[in-house]
Amino acid sequence: MSVRNVLFLHRESTGSLPLVDLYETDDNLVLEMDLPGINPDDVLIKVYEDVIIIEGIKRESQKEKRYRYICMERSFESFRRMIRIPVPVNPSAGRAEYTDGVITLTLPKIKERVIKIKIENKED
Repeated sequence: MSVRNVLFLHRESTGSLPLVDLYETDDNLVLEMDLPGINPDDVLIKVYEDVIIIEGIKRESQKEKRYRYICMERSFESFRRMIRIPVPVNPSAGRAEYTDGVITLTLPKIKERVIKIKIENKED
């Protein structure tokens, strides 16, 4: 698989979006997305046909604010990414893990089954 063959279908957000790496191993398709500061409970991952949909929201801390910002560059907003799946996978057996601000989604690849059909010779 070539990185150029991966189609990022859709990106919704008014600010910056989480960055994504997509790669395959012999057995799996793996997607890694940087989500520092985001509660994994605020992220939803869906697979629909040949598209992975990841959406969520980065919320501002609920700490009591007793200060006035001088500079505020971090955004607190929702995001949505839609990424085409380039190989056949089994989404039912997929798993997602959140470690050190990175969600790793692993989808097992489906082995293509080739069925050989015997040809009957009717000329005899």
